[in-house]
Amino acid sequence: MVGYGNPNREANPLSLQAGGPYAKTMPKTFCNPLPIPDYPRGRYTESPEQFGWRCEERPHFRELADPSVLYWDGKWYLYPSGRMVYVSEDFVNWEWKPMIPEDTGYAPTVVEHQGSFYLTACGAPLFRSESPIGPFEELGPFLKPDGSRIEPWLDPMLFSDDDGRLYAYWGISDPGIFAAELDPEQPNQLISEPEILFAYDPAHEWERYGDHNEDASKSFVEGAWMLKWEGRYFLTYCGPGTEWKSYAQGTYVGDSPLGPFHYQQRNPILQGRHGLVNGPGHGCLVEGPEKTLWAFYTCCCCYYHVFERRLGMDPAGIDEQGNLFVHGSTDTPQWAPGLKRSPEQGNDAGWKILSEHKPCQASSYSPGRNSAYALDPSMRTWWQPAAEDKQPWLEINLQSPFRIQALRLIWSEHGLNYDEGIVPKAVSYVLSIQNEAGEWQPVVDARNPEKELMIEYREFDTVEGQKLKLQILDPPQHYALGLTALTLFGTNLG
Repeated sequence: MVGYGNPNREANPLSLQAGGPYAKTMPKTFCNPLPIPDYPRGRYTESPEQFGWRCEERPHFRELADPSVLYWDGKWYLYPSGRMVYVSEDFVNWEWKPMIPEDTGYAPTVVEHQGSFYLTACGAPLFRSESPIGPFEELGPFLKPDGSRIEPWLDPMLFSDDDGRLYAYWGISDPGIFAAELDPEQPNQLISEPEILFAYDPAHEWERYGDHNEDASKSFVEGAWMLKWEGRYFLTYCGPGTEWKSYAQGTYVGDSPLGPFHYQQRNPILQGRHGLVNGPGHGCLVEGPEKTLWAFYTCCCCYYHVFERRLGMDPAGIDEQGNLFVHGSTDTPQWAPGLKRSPEQGNDAGWKILSEHKPCQASSYSPGRNSAYALDPSMRTWWQPAAEDKQPWLEINLQSPFRIQALRLIWSEHGLNYDEGIVPKAVSYVLSIQNEAGEWQPVVDARNPEKELMIEYREFDTVEGQKLKLQILDPPQHYALGLTALTLFGTNLG
């Protein structure tokens, strides 16, 4: 079984609490959905007549999805649909590095091959650079052996094998997932005819369309990704559609890049229907340091539009039967970038969700958007203060004292209009805890935020208490700020 993490780390992660004997070397944690800065405008807000709206309202929204990740020279390079590229060394801090081109289309893919970096995406030509952050030069469209263009070119993935040969995988649903070998010297030129490796199979119930896989007549089988591990080729894919909480990932396995492939016994390899991180689909499997495996994926929000999405990541492994699997999707703090456990046991830091469905009250609320919605496990509900409330606050009673160690905030934004200059702003706030004397003491002071974050995750020195208050300072005036989730993490005093 594939293990992961630092073999010299203290075996009991719960002993690594702030203020304890290991406080100076306490590892950081991350939490899904990932707190990526500067989420971009959703592409379909520029064409509001396009498909995919989930309700009558058609406001502007933000999205990131379909992550392609490259681990290179000790850094993680994240290329999602919407904006590229984000860089991290620790899974905790992600920094946007503007690159040329910044957005090539949906479902980008980047591969290092013979010292160069190659980039493409849905409907895009091939680009090449000497750096993973560009700038990239255009090489041209992908061509079949007869010189004709590949149409349509959807959800592509580029794979460089150990022997120096280069391959492409692409396709959505009908008729299936295609593959072909590319000319390593002219990588936009196919040297083998495209062949279908597999297609939607209604016998695989998880591939059937709908939130409950209720429609066997169709599916969006898409998002192919190739992982080579110890001589075997794992071709992952996803279905039945990015808007459904049933969105999941599966895999076929072969002994060569072009197959033949067989459906592995353990499928789907990643699925999650509940909580704030659900529908973990279209993404990638990437080898990291110390022979670790990590899955990056799209997760579902999809309140206004089917492409209103977020990102997540979790460890992966190979079980004793040789099956690829992912331990996830998770929505609690995870060690970054891992610890001494098997992938089957997961990467959880052991901090519990303390705030879900606990009693709360707010300074105000808009009709149908009361305070309880900030503490439920849904991405499609939110607390929204009344429009005239200029100093909104939310107070939570955990009902028992706890050790509190981290905070997650997921903001909602309603009434954005990029065309009119109504754009997101960084949120200023203070989180306080009530002491035994009934006084409020700050735990997190974010009066002057350094980054604009739609999703925030913060660790802090452990505090003990039962009642906490979030105060929003200087809320935006031109759009309605709401709170999809306020989550407190920690452990019991007992």
